[in-house]
This record gives sequence, structure tokens and C-alpha cells, in this order.
Amino acid sequence: MMRLIGGIILLLTVMSASAEIYRWKDANGNWQFGDKAPKEQHDTLDVKAPPKIGQDDARDIHARTQRLLESQRTQAREKAQAEEAARRQHQERFAKPCAEAQDRLKMLKGPFEYIEEDGSRRGATADEVAADQKKTRKWIDEHCDF
Repeated sequence: MMRLIGGIILLLTVMSASAEIYRWKDANGNWQFGDKAPKEQHDTLDVKAPPKIGQDDARDIHARTQRLLESQRTQAREKAQAEEAARRQHQERFAKPCAEAQDRLKMLKGPFEYIEEDGSRRGATADEVAADQKKTRKWIDEHCDF
């Protein structure tokens, strides 16, 4: 009911710059609205249209919108630059270790020997080679994505 009343008032407000609206209760106790005075006792509501947006207001709104868009573009540009700098820094930091890891992975595909801490040499088992290859590939996947 309140939506209907609000809608009627809004509609009547839009229809005229300034108008008198009449309000009264009908026999069922419901509020009625109209633009003509009823015979029953009624209230008069003076409804005025909201001020219209002038040309200066529109220019101000446009200028604010442009400033907001430029601010958003600047933030996006700065974010992209920061991400690119971080990517380059990561690449510079890990370039040499990634090349070494790639070389180690190639070495693990051919015949080789493990050198123990005491300097002795021993052959690698297939399980040890597979574990080293897996560990090296995982490290490369985590650090060498450039």
C-alpha cells in the first residue's frame, strides 16, 4: 500500500512542476489521493518537483566522472608496472639457479655417479634417479615460470 502511495506521489510530482494533491480516507479507511478536491473532508498536499539538473551541474558531474576514470586508469597502470617489476626481479633472481636446475635435469637423464661425503663414488639406483628428477622438476615448476 505504501509503495502505491509513494508511486502515486512520485507520478504526480513528475507530471507537474508544482501541484496540489488531495488526500482523504474513503469509507473503508484507506487513504486515497487525487488531483481534484473530493466532497469529503480532505488534506491538501503541496507537491513540488525536485530541482532540475542544470548545465553547470552536468559539467561538474562529467568532470568528477573523468577524474574518477583517470584515477582508476592510473591505479591499474601502477599495479601493472609493479607486477612487471616483481616478475623481472623474480626472473633475475632465479635465472642462474633455473639454468643450473635444467642442466641437472639433463644430467639425471644420462649415466652418472653419486659422490659421497667421504669422496667415494657409487652408482645411482633407478629409484634415487627418479626421486631426484621429481624433486628437480618440482623446483623448476615452482621457481622457473618465466
